[in-house]
Amino acid sequence: MNNIKQLKNISINIYGCLILSVFYSLPSCADMVLLGDNAPYANVNDGDFTAVWATWRAAKQSPFWTTRAATTKDKLGLASGNQTGGLMGLHLGNLYSSYAVGIAESKVLNTHPDYQQLSAGDVIEWSFGADLEYISDGSLSLNLVFGSNERPLAEKVTLIGSDKKLEHFSGQYIVTKKDVKDGLPFVRAIFYSSRGIKVYLNYVNIRVKAAQKSGPRLTGKALDNGVALNWQANPLRQDKVFYIYRGQQRKKTIVYEQIAESKNNSFTDTKLIHGIAYTYVVTSTDNQNISGSNQLVFNVKDTVAPKAPTKLKVVPLDSEIQISWAKNDEDDIASYSLYRIDPSNKDMQQIASGLNKPKFVDFTPIKSVQNQYIVYANDYSGNISQPSKAISGQAKMVNGASFNDLIKPMPIHNTLRSDLWGADAVLPRDPDNGIEDADWSYWGGRPVAGKDGKYHMQVTRWPANATKGHWEWPHSTVAYALADKPTGPYKVKKATSYDYMQGLGHNPDIVLLNDGRYMLYSLINWQPMLLVAATMAGPWQHLGVMEVDTTGADEKPAAFYRFERNLSGVQLEDGRFLFVSKAGAMMISKGSEPLGPYRVLTSPLQHNKIIPKAYRHSNYEDPVLWKDEVQYHMIINAFLDYRAIYLRSADGIHWKFNPGTAYTPNSTVYEDGTRTYWYKLERPHVLTDQYGRATHLSLAAIDVPKADDLAKDKHSSKNIILPLIVHRRLTILNEQTIDNSTQVIHVLIRSEADFDAHQDIDFNSLRFGAPEEVDYGRGSKVLRTSKHGSDLVIEFDANSHGFTADNFAGKMLGKTTNGELLIGFAKINNK
Repeated sequence: MNNIKQLKNISINIYGCLILSVFYSLPSCADMVLLGDNAPYANVNDGDFTAVWATWRAAKQSPFWTTRAATTKDKLGLASGNQTGGLMGLHLGNLYSSYAVGIAESKVLNTHPDYQQLSAGDVIEWSFGADLEYISDGSLSLNLVFGSNERPLAEKVTLIGSDKKLEHFSGQYIVTKKDVKDGLPFVRAIFYSSRGIKVYLNYVNIRVKAAQKSGPRLTGKALDNGVALNWQANPLRQDKVFYIYRGQQRKKTIVYEQIAESKNNSFTDTKLIHGIAYTYVVTSTDNQNISGSNQLVFNVKDTVAPKAPTKLKVVPLDSEIQISWAKNDEDDIASYSLYRIDPSNKDMQQIASGLNKPKFVDFTPIKSVQNQYIVYANDYSGNISQPSKAISGQAKMVNGASFNDLIKPMPIHNTLRSDLWGADAVLPRDPDNGIEDADWSYWGGRPVAGKDGKYHMQVTRWPANATKGHWEWPHSTVAYALADKPTGPYKVKKATSYDYMQGLGHNPDIVLLNDGRYMLYSLINWQPMLLVAATMAGPWQHLGVMEVDTTGADEKPAAFYRFERNLSGVQLEDGRFLFVSKAGAMMISKGSEPLGPYRVLTSPLQHNKIIPKAYRHSNYEDPVLWKDEVQYHMIINAFLDYRAIYLRSADGIHWKFNPGTAYTPNSTVYEDGTRTYWYKLERPHVLTDQYGRATHLSLAAIDVPKADDLAKDKHSSKNIILPLIVHRRLTILNEQTIDNSTQVIHVLIRSEADFDAHQDIDFNSLRFGAPEEVDYGRGSKVLRTSKHGSDLVIEFDANSHGFTADNFAGKMLGKTTNGELLIGFAKINNK
């Protein structure tokens, strides 16, 4: 016999318990627990799937459960054969399956010492919570299995996907005489999935009604300064002492501590922290086989704001500024928020929130000026302090030391609009910047200046309302888009750029070939494919799959996929091809054949000693590689740190870290001062001119965490394009090697259509020399200048150039006569 009901959702999501109300009561964990919740004691037999904490990619398993794909022998509606292409395992405290039909079975429920024998008429109470990853036809059934006899508890329950809320189900089962003969049962959960969409089982509770073992009945109420608890003891027990437990959420699990014991039937907790949700349970024994009371949840909030943070200090670093302050002495401080005040317009910009420690490193201060900082304290009740006193600090390096300093405000094509998809932080914005469409999600694309004067892009996209939201990207296609201006708007001219595999592909990159053609890298069916065309519009000829020789590569075999995915490359002057891998390792073709084989030359950038410690241990991926007249350049994204770094190289193999960041989510601002804050910026690409110089930075932008970009919602992704301050063309004219005996350094700076070397330079601001000197405002100063046709020769005093054997390029920093940053590099002759 079975009685089933669906519980009202109480705002518990698949990652744990989200408390929205001040007080509520959870069902009692009374009686004899065979599986699941046994508060305040440990969960029994991994009924909450937290014994092993894992992500879905690992497909780790619970020690108490076994999982398998169903076969035709299970008689569950499979057409034929064995299933492939799915997974079952643990994901953040859930047991999941992506098989069409998956089966999970617990061990026999025989671990309770007082319940080793069934009796006819025993009442088994059961409950479980489940959910779908995305909207689909997925479902789940739960059964008790006595011997070989399966007793349905819930059959193909209705689940709602894409809402990140559990559906809860409960009921009772009455043990029969036949069940008694078959012995203690185990639990069988059957997962039904479509399109590989995960079905989640979040918890299973199985317990047997036993009045003698029931705990107290708990009630309570919130007070201004605490929680008053009252309980009624089980009249069938002669309990004299009661134990009061208080629990807090830790990941998915509530961790309890005993806070008191009492011989009375009441207790008032006055030692709580306002704004934190606590779960209370009372027991009448410390024997975990005797149930505790029902659970009460309280979140007592106050309206008293924290004190303003004090004792702010700043420590100037190279391209960063470290800010610290005294920790507040209140016990209800949840976090701190840090703001930076723009010295040019006094606008206040939040640069960090949710800080748990009273310190932070600002990786993107405005260089060459005093940056002002203020801090707010936030408590658990949602109260915010008054601002701290402001403190100022200036980074040691000057403007132009970091790639991020080159990013200019975005022009507004028509108007900034708020009637668009997106979180509030990305509104208003210009939908004509880059490529954007309400019906499509875009992700990664390199713009290329065409011989026709227009701007071309091969870009990844997938339907914005696709079932899996952002995670539809493995089924993305590559589209061809065109614009009249480098910043857009880019409009799709061909829904699929190439005919091969109906345009399927991801993370495309363009290699500019020496003969003027274009080579397209695209990840197709998880393979690194190359195609070539005479124009960006195609038609594209499919060449085949790149071959990489991983012999001796400094990667674990499980990570060899990094040599195939998210690649970026250039063709060398000798015809060979140089590519950077997903993780920043360099690899080169053994000949001029673009398909390879490729030989791996260097290690990945994570943990690499060429990266300073402050940046070394980031998870790097998504590089872009390009070369100009002077050197090779690389930007690579640190996706967990929400920033990117920039490196330079003489040969494209041996790299030097360039100080500071390349970009962060704070890098997007319009010419009128309006700033957007994208949740993440990834997949960097650059638009280059005829000299190979980067003129614009192209980025994939998403407004929320990827898992929160779902079907039929207001979130999506696009490509944005940021204009850059372009390096000026410099040439060192000295015929001899520049060393300590050099008196004067002669540098030719070329005029261009948008730059008059005779008229546009603030010569007093110029410094030239080793980047390690110039980035700090040091280096050689101007002695004199002389005209060289439309160009200009600048003579620098060589006393402070700072060049060493490690330098392959000299750097010039300064300002134009209108105050804009002036920057350029010149190849050192002997390099």
